[in-house]
Amino acid sequence: MDGLSFDSGLMVWTWITFAILFALLARFTFKPLQRLLDQRERAIRDSLEQARLARMEAEAMQKEHAEKLAQASNETKQIIAEGHRIVAQMKNEARDAAKREAANAMTQARADIDREVQRSMDDLKNTVATLSFRIARQVIKTKLDETEHEKLANDFVDRLKKTNVARKTA
Repeated sequence: MDGLSFDSGLMVWTWITFAILFALLARFTFKPLQRLLDQRERAIRDSLEQARLARMEAEAMQKEHAEKLAQASNETKQIIAEGHRIVAQMKNEARDAAKREAANAMTQARADIDREVQRSMDDLKNTVATLSFRIARQVIKTKLDETEHEKLANDFVDRLKKTNVARKTA
């Protein structure tokens, strides 16, 4: 059992080697590893902070876009309302213009009718005067002068007008 014997000198040198190795590892490996871990932790924290800021910025942008969308919607509604108002105004103007044109057409038609009636009355007056002059000449067998002819024609036309007025009022 020689291989299993306990050697105190070997044990001391093992502990000394372990301590030196540990000190070397602590000095050259653990500190840089700790620095790397600290850097990594800071990088993760910075990334988390940037992500939080980016999320807040995205939320702010989303809110801003929602406000712009609402504003655009309101502007669209105002434009549509303005369009409806303009269309209504155009309809009213067109209706008023049509009424004015109809009134003008009616006035013109009445004036045309009055002129035509007057012309017809003048033609009738001349025709009646000529006929009555001929009839009177044949009945009386005398010659009438121009003033008597004019008087007879005017009396006849006045009687026709009175008859025509009486028919219109009845």
